[in-house]
Amino acid sequence: MFFSAASGTPMKRALSIARTRDLNGSWQLDSEPILPLAEQIENSALYFEKRNKTWFLFTNHVGLDNRGEYTDALWVYWSKDLVHWDPNKKAIVLDGQNCTWSSDCIGMPSVVQTGKRLAILYDAPGAKSVSHMKRDVGLAGLDLPLVAPECPRRHPSGNRTQGWSRRFSSRRTRWGPRVAQFWC
Repeated sequence: MFFSAASGTPMKRALSIARTRDLNGSWQLDSEPILPLAEQIENSALYFEKRNKTWFLFTNHVGLDNRGEYTDALWVYWSKDLVHWDPNKKAIVLDGQNCTWSSDCIGMPSVVQTGKRLAILYDAPGAKSVSHMKRDVGLAGLDLPLVAPECPRRHPSGNRTQGWSRRFSSRRTRWGPRVAQFWC
């Protein structure tokens, strides 16, 4: 089971794994998180793409500014190994650039396959609010199969970037934001 944990000052959030062979018995916690604390992630949902045998981990990114800490985006990581994850294999799924109804705060992803699409349910307070209360549920969709990019870390302008190099592209559909492919 993947679980969220936090510690330290300032607060650092991470995902880790708890294991058991008996759901009524004790659980063994992994000694290290699955990704570095610097990633600042919590709350996750998994999807396994059978066609290319790849796991996709959808998760909250926790941002911090003068308004405090809040979930500012949904990220996705991909791995062929459920236990080992690379912090460089990630992309932004939803944030203020492609979610028009909640530009600053997006969180709590859940994923469900619906035919040839992957529905992504998420919550957000709307507008520029970063409140943890009074949230609505949003719906975005990904075309299946999901395919992780194998490309150099470049911005669409062609320039190398220090920050994000991967993002799902988006087009508006009846589902809301539609994220169909990665750019590199």
